Amino acid sequence: MLLTEAEIQQVLNQAQAAFPNLSNWEYNNEKNGEYFGFSIWGEFVINPNELMLRRFFITLDTYEDKWQGCLSIGQHSYLWSSADVGDAHLLDTEPSETLEEAITVLKAKMVELLAAFSVVV
Repeated sequence: MLLTEAEIQQVLNQAQAAFPNLSNWEYNNEKNGEYFGFSIWGEFVINPNELMLRRFFITLDTYEDKWQGCLSIGQHSYLWSSADVGDAHLLDTEPSETLEEAITVLKAKMVELLAAFSVVV
């Protein structure tokens, strides 16, 4: 799915509102060897003053007429993402009917992941 300029701005606004602590938002709006269509991603850097930065990315992308969300580390999610090239998927969502649904499901999975690591014994 490709978006119009007005739709891109709307998606950018929704993504930034849903994930206000991310920055450096970028997008792709073409089908090519790396993307199935529209894809947008934002970056979160833990401790930006460290020499070895830990970069986390939220990617929201389309495949046909569905939306998916992804949390990755290293770089944003794209067709050829691989731990062999310095990135790894931490969470992915199943295809959703809407962008809002993909965001909601991704946030719920992120909360579940963090809860698993923060259990006090």
